[in-house]
Amino acid sequence: MLNVMVHKQYPRAEAGNRPWFRVQAKKDNTAEVFIYDEIGVGFFGGGVSPEALIQEVKALNLTSTDELKVRINSPGGNYFDGNTIHNYLRTVKAKVVVRVDGVAASAASVIAMAGDRVEMPENAMLFIHNPWMFAAGDAKTMRKAAEDLDQMRDGAVGTYMRKAGDKLSRAELVKMLDAETWLNAEDSVKHGLADVVDEPVRAAALLQFDFSKFGIPVPKALAAAKDAIANDLRERRERLRLLNT
Repeated sequence: MLNVMVHKQYPRAEAGNRPWFRVQAKKDNTAEVFIYDEIGVGFFGGGVSPEALIQEVKALNLTSTDELKVRINSPGGNYFDGNTIHNYLRTVKAKVVVRVDGVAASAASVIAMAGDRVEMPENAMLFIHNPWMFAAGDAKTMRKAAEDLDQMRDGAVGTYMRKAGDKLSRAELVKMLDAETWLNAEDSVKHGLADVVDEPVRAAALLQFDFSKFGIPVPKALAAAKDAIANDLRERRERLRLLNT
């Protein structure tokens, strides 16, 4: 879960207006939230705060007879912003159904854990890892930064464990966080981090992000699939170009 934290000599960038989410109004007792981008306020500017999403969801006036479907395809973002959204979703009166349309990586996986039910197509994935930050300062500052990261990690462990229940031990989860782990739908259900495996969806949905800028290691199979799709698109464009000449 990417967390950008810097000290006072490096003030955090102001929020922008990049629309990383969309809220769809309630229809037939069901409303939808689409989180299809990097989460929260970016370190180098851009992005909107989670408060904007929360305000729009509040405006739906959901009741206990409603359902809120949260659809996620995100490489993650700011840990605290993701945690804020997670904590808010756990307070809404409606039933919260999370669907991982492509990938819920890093802070997006924290949001996913807010679902009363978490659905994952067969080819969707979760990515979990320890929080990290940028820091600058003397040895005392660095030791404090490490302590802060430990506290954030413990908070994230609590979030995952609340969803996993007795399907995952704390020791197993910590090992998975340390290893920076990709989980497919079947493994996510096995470990209690998801509830339902659905039919696969178009794989391109989880391949659109540049994970390298988040420091997220991409499995070889996923990288190969991404390259194959890119090559296929290039070949199709070339065929169309030849047809039009």
